[in-house]
Amino acid sequence: MDTQPNIRSYVIDLADQLGIRYQATPEDALADIATRLAGDEVVIDEIEDLLVALKRTGAINGNEMVTLLGQYLDEKFSER
Repeated sequence: MDTQPNIRSYVIDLADQLGIRYQATPEDALADIATRLAGDEVVIDEIEDLLVALKRTGAINGNEMVTLLGQYLDEKFSER
């Protein structure tokens, strides 16, 4: 059994410890509209939002965000 916490739990715990929550910005709304108008469907979940919030606040840097996002998506889609 793997005793290492999963990425989902790690991100939630990190955000909780730092008191960080995702808050949508006007730019996020614009990106959603542009995506919809382009005919694309992008569904972002709470963990991806938390990663954005962690990056915006400087709790993680861009490289860490990309690494954590990649690991999270691997974890998410391997469970299916």
